[in-house]
Amino acid sequence: MLKEFKYADLLDDEVFKLVFGRESSKDVMIEFLNLVIDDRRIVDLEFMDKEMKAVDRNKKDSTYDMFCKTDDGSRIIVEVQRRKQPFYPERALYYSTFQIQHQVDSGSENYDFLPVYVINILDFNIKQNNENPNVKTIYRLYERDSHSILTDRLTFVFIELKKFNKKLEELNGNILDGIYFCLKNMPSLTKRPVLLDNEIFKKIFRIAELVNMDADTRLKVINKMTTERDLRNQMAYARQEAIEEGLAEGLAKGLAKGRAEMATKLLAKGMSVEDIAEVTEMSIDEILNLHK
Repeated sequence: MLKEFKYADLLDDEVFKLVFGRESSKDVMIEFLNLVIDDRRIVDLEFMDKEMKAVDRNKKDSTYDMFCKTDDGSRIIVEVQRRKQPFYPERALYYSTFQIQHQVDSGSENYDFLPVYVINILDFNIKQNNENPNVKTIYRLYERDSHSILTDRLTFVFIELKKFNKKLEELNGNILDGIYFCLKNMPSLTKRPVLLDNEIFKKIFRIAELVNMDADTRLKVINKMTTERDLRNQMAYARQEAIEEGLAEGLAKGLAKGRAEMATKLLAKGMSVEDIAEVTEMSIDEILNLHK
């Protein structure tokens, strides 16, 4: 299994945290954020608790992939999402409200909260950006006609990796493009490309190399990568089969069948129900029914 991959998939939430979300690799995250956020310079940051409780106990809580606070107090939420989800921008908006609410004390009339950024790294495109070819788009609250900004305290960044199509030789030393390249292609690489010789890339490749991970993490990551590859192959086959038959219903049935078969195999291998749900996009109840 190890021979199939040398480097872990950076879009796996656990791997992303290993590379970008630890004290020992904080410089990687700071470099990335300074390239993505262009209205402030981050010198240092603190990784914070990712679990956020709703103010109303009847409302939905929030768990971020990563949450950090900068040296000037700005809050930054980072979400890595592989599977396309309906209402994803609305989800990002909902996540931002937690960091606004938790900065304003009960009974206070002071709403001068510190800036909140929600950075979304997506392996799919959102429909709101269908006409925009840029990999990175930034949204803020603007007046419709004059485009004057209402507030600079809330910023949404969407990074749509499907739109990044540069080959290695086209990076031209651009560090952000290099990070996009790694996010999109890391599992298929067998060595660090010579063109990616910046210290940031040396650290990314060192941490993401599977042999440098502890045995439990390595096994879990390899299983998820193998499943992801197999699932993509099954989906591609199901799509092709449906196209050839000319049936939209065939596509839906083919994808559902492929997910169910994959989930059954993973259950037999002893993978947890939660991990299976993550890689197959099935609900936990659906997987438990297969188990029965």
